[in-house]
Amino acid sequence: MKKTPPARLLDAIREAAAGGAPMSPEVARRVVTLFRKTAPSEPETKPLTPQELRLLQLLADGHSYQAAAARLDISVNTVRSYVRSVYDKLHVHSKSEAVSRALRHGLIR
Repeated sequence: MKKTPPARLLDAIREAAAGGAPMSPEVARRVVTLFRKTAPSEPETKPLTPQELRLLQLLADGHSYQAAAARLDISVNTVRSYVRSVYDKLHVHSKSEAVSRALRHGLIR
C-alpha cells in the first residue's frame, strides 16, 4: 500500500525473498472478503453414457461389480473400465463419491 512505512516495505521485501508472501492487514481483509464472496465451484462433469448410467444406478442400488456385470451382460473387467471412466468424468475417487455426486446432479435416482 502507498502508506506503508519504509521499514515495513524492507521487511516485506526480505520476507518475499525468503519465499514468503507478505501482505498488509488491509490487503488480507480484502482477500478474505473476496474468498467469502466467491463460492467454490464443482468441476464440470462430462456426460455419462447410457451404459455408465445403468452401471452407476446398479452400484447405487448396492450391487457388486460381479452382480452388475451379470445384470448388464458384460465382464467384470468391463465394469471396472466403466467405473474408471465414471470416476474421471465425475471427478471422484470412490464409488460412494460417484453415487453421491450422481444423486446430487440428478443423474440417477
